[in-house]
Amino acid sequence: MQIAPCDLSQFEENGYFICPDVFSAEEVAAIYKETNVLASNSAKGLVYESDNTTLRSINGSHFTSDIMKKLACLPRLLNTVQQLLNDKIYIHQYKINMKNAFIGDVWEWHSDFWFWHKEDGMPQANALTAAIFLDDVNEFNGPMFIVPKSHKALLSDKLHSKPYGELNGGENWKITTSSQLKYHLSEDYLSNIINAHGIISARCSKGSILFFHSNLLHCSSANTSPWNRRTVLISYNSISNTLQEVSSPRPLFLAERNFTPIKPFQGDIFNG
Repeated sequence: MQIAPCDLSQFEENGYFICPDVFSAEEVAAIYKETNVLASNSAKGLVYESDNTTLRSINGSHFTSDIMKKLACLPRLLNTVQQLLNDKIYIHQYKINMKNAFIGDVWEWHSDFWFWHKEDGMPQANALTAAIFLDDVNEFNGPMFIVPKSHKALLSDKLHSKPYGELNGGENWKITTSSQLKYHLSEDYLSNIINAHGIISARCSKGSILFFHSNLLHCSSANTSPWNRRTVLISYNSISNTLQEVSSPRPLFLAERNFTPIKPFQGDIFNG
C-alpha cells in the first residue's frame, strides 16, 4: 500500500490520516478471534479497568502470538510507515485496547511521545502508531478524539502535573496505561490548543487504519454504548531514533529494546 500525495500532506500538516477498509471483513474476524484467545490467557501485559475484572488492554501480544507478530510486518502497513518515517523501522510498542461495551473507560488527553520520551528514553518524535479498528467506530462507543496540528507543538514538564507524585513508571508501569495517567496535561493548555485547532473524532468502519504521529494529542471517551470498540495499536519507531538508557525502564512489552529492523512478511497470516 502506497501513500497518496494527499494522505502524506495530511499527515505532515495535521499529524494523522485514515485509510478506510484496509482489511477485509474476513481478515478482521480472524484478528478479532486472535484477540479473544489472547484475552483468555494469563500474561504479564494485561491491564484491567477500575473494576479489576474487565480487560482494558493487552500489551506485547507480538511476543506471544505469531498472528500478531506477522500482522505488524504486512507490507500494507510497513510500506506506509516507512514512507512516513523515511527510515527503516522496528516495533516500539504493541497494544490491543479492548474498549468494551458499557464499561470501557476513558483515555485522557496525552501525547504518546511524551511518555515514550520520559519513560522509555526515546530521543525524538520520529515515530507513529497504526491503529487498526476491529469494530465500526461511531460517536457512541468511545472514539478517539484528535487535535489536528498538535503534533507540531512542544510539550514541557510545566504543562503536566503528576497525579502519582514521583512514583516511577518502571515497576509501576500500570500508571502509564490507566484511566488516570502518570502525566496529566494542563486544562488551560488543552483549552488553548483545542480552541486554535479544533477536535476531530476518528470515526470509521472496521478494517480501517488510523496512522497518527507520536506527538499528536489524542484521547477517547468512555464507551457508553452496547458496541465494543476494539483496536490493535502498533507503534513503530525509526532505527535512527532508538531508545536511550533510563533509570527505571518499563517492561519490554511496553517499550521494546531490540532495535533490529523488521522485514515484510509476504505470506497469508490468516489462512495458515
